[in-house]
Amino acid sequence: MGVEVYDVQMQTFTDLWKLYNEHALPGRTWHWWWWLFFFENPGRVDYPQQLMILWGTRNCRKVRINDFQWNPRIIPEVTDGRARFESVVASWYCDGAKMHDPFIIENGPTETKWTDDYGSILMESTQGRYWFGGRDSDFKLTVENPEVGLDLRMEPWTDYMRKLVLTGRHLIGRQMGYSLLKYRGMLASGTMRHNGKEFNVNGRAYFQKVRISSITPCWYWAAAQWDSGAYMQYFLPHVGVPMLRQAYSHKSAMDWGKKMVSPTLNFFDPFENKQYIMKDVRVRKRYENDLPIFTVHARADDSELMAEMATYGRCCWNITQPFIWPFWLGIFYNEYPARMIDFRFRSGGRKLEMKDLGRCFCNCEHTWGTV
Repeated sequence: MGVEVYDVQMQTFTDLWKLYNEHALPGRTWHWWWWLFFFENPGRVDYPQQLMILWGTRNCRKVRINDFQWNPRIIPEVTDGRARFESVVASWYCDGAKMHDPFIIENGPTETKWTDDYGSILMESTQGRYWFGGRDSDFKLTVENPEVGLDLRMEPWTDYMRKLVLTGRHLIGRQMGYSLLKYRGMLASGTMRHNGKEFNVNGRAYFQKVRISSITPCWYWAAAQWDSGAYMQYFLPHVGVPMLRQAYSHKSAMDWGKKMVSPTLNFFDPFENKQYIMKDVRVRKRYENDLPIFTVHARADDSELMAEMATYGRCCWNITQPFIWPFWLGIFYNEYPARMIDFRFRSGGRKLEMKDLGRCFCNCEHTWGTV
């Protein structure tokens, strides 16, 4: 999300685990820890399995995620090396053909702990235990409940992918804005248990720790990782008419009037060991089988990029909270496992296409409404 440094003090590994209550916006500050896994799918190679799991907390009285209502009761407490609060753990899983949603959704007391080089988060509910922790770009994640089991290991990949990256932006003063710490790519392996069966998984992972302290705008987002070590990510936050949309359907008469706020696309060329940052970014979409195909075009100086991503699953979370009684206002948060079906990059006389980069893992997001 973005390319601007949010706070020079938020640049260490320990910030992955901390809460920042001192600049919280009442009723509007999120913290979440978000893992996205891309697993190989031998039975359907072109449609990788994808798993998303997050730990999320918000300083409000009530939140509803589809039919699940959460009423936070624990007041966050932050001391040296420890934070206690209440969170929701939520997850979806796409097996390559079917979306399982919700895969997990539970809430309970949560604790993060950290030292200079180690950290962890644990949420325990009446039904399960949800934990991950580790050192810089080297983590383990375990989940255990009656329906789902995860035992995963995330390890360093390339020098570029393994770096902890800070992005973000102040919107108004120091109170309103967002910050994000992310690992763009790690190797991932382990076991999953689902529907009474346990099986091995192998692939890659993406991680981000997000803090948003503002009214949430709409956005387009995508991340793509290639076997060659190439990487693409764009984030296109926008305000306007789509913030008023309050319907599940993809297609809407209100899907217009977008004003982009600091749109950015990053592309890393592993053969040049060079990152390109593009600010002139446009995205459009069309639909096949009631799922979107996103096409993005980006330019900067003498460089240009085109990527086309066809989605093969959808998870939609309508996240709402009370607005003016009895009305609730919410955002429709859509995540899509996707395939890269076309890609072209040019910088001066240098060109790259899909055949040059190897296999690609990809995920897209599109949100509308606001919360």
